[in-house]
Amino acid sequence: MLKVKNSTVDGWAQTPFLEKLASTSPSLIYIFNQESQSNEYANRSVGDSLGYTVQEIQDMGDALFVNLCHPEDLPLIPVHLETIRQMSDGEVAQLEYRMKHKDGHWVWLLGYDTIFERNESGQVVRHLGTAIDISRQKLAQEQAEAEKRAADAANAELRSFAYSMSHDMKGPSNTLHFLLRELQEDHGDSFNTDARELMDMSLNTVARMQTLLEDVVNYTQVVGQTVEFSDVDLNVILSDILGDLHAEISQNGVQVSVDHLPIVRGSHTLLRMLFQNLVGNALKYHPEDSKPVISVSCTLEAHDNIAFIHVKDEGIGIAPEHQSRIFGMFKRLHVHEDYPGSGLGLAICKRVALSHGGDIKVTSALNQGATFTIRLKTCG
Repeated sequence: MLKVKNSTVDGWAQTPFLEKLASTSPSLIYIFNQESQSNEYANRSVGDSLGYTVQEIQDMGDALFVNLCHPEDLPLIPVHLETIRQMSDGEVAQLEYRMKHKDGHWVWLLGYDTIFERNESGQVVRHLGTAIDISRQKLAQEQAEAEKRAADAANAELRSFAYSMSHDMKGPSNTLHFLLRELQEDHGDSFNTDARELMDMSLNTVARMQTLLEDVVNYTQVVGQTVEFSDVDLNVILSDILGDLHAEISQNGVQVSVDHLPIVRGSHTLLRMLFQNLVGNALKYHPEDSKPVISVSCTLEAHDNIAFIHVKDEGIGIAPEHQSRIFGMFKRLHVHEDYPGSGLGLAICKRVALSHGGDIKVTSALNQGATFTIRLKTCG
């Protein structure tokens, strides 16, 4: 039979059904006396959680928390008890705290307390509580946080290195491009055919290097960054992008259609970078004998506040066997002479989508165009 100090509690605990229910519960169940500041009842789970017998817990009296509670958590206890005293019947107070196991290690407990008994004046005399051991969850959480800190540090180091290298190489590449242009303008008339070809190859190589350096800098902006979110109108972003590309669109007779798009939660700068890459690719990857056709549309899942933005083209398409690798860094399917680029554009798109809690996927077939679908959270 469970033993408790107070006759009122004793009568409750010795009810056969309740005694069996409490003694077999996997959770720690207790009754705490607010006046004596001591536990009057605890089920046998206290031994499983903390290693003490019920009697040992009761014998500690009002020294229970002083003896067992972690020094950092001890100041939380009087605040928690006062919260319980101010509660209405039926309310529940929650607290996470550490208690010392009999063998010396610390056990994290998650407690839920509610009022059990009041005196004639309405003051709380006892509260009923249940607690579960959450030490494993806390350990897993601490490990995850440690891993995240390590990953953040590694990402910060990567960003710093990539940015520094790209920034430091921009100067020499710009100088080299300037010198080659000067050489071409001042002495180009004296070049033979081979020299002109070498000069053109050199200028194209430097231009590709400059593009690559710029894309590396852009990529560092989306690797592990903490993103400041706001309400972003995708209609404004697409309008700005198409405005910047107006000359190219007009000169090449590009057909562009854009449906009404939603407002999403995100970074205006990064989302513009994403759609700039997708629209730019749609303009670039099309057969020479056809004019680019681009459409931007949207489907909504209103109940989940999710938008799927579809950027579709009628270009050269992507073979199914290559679709799994196009979002990787420096992954190119074509030679520079056919389609220039750094191979970082879609990797940037993927990073931006993931940083917004979304994703990006492609549906395509060779010579049948491609549709890139971006999943984003709306402001609904």
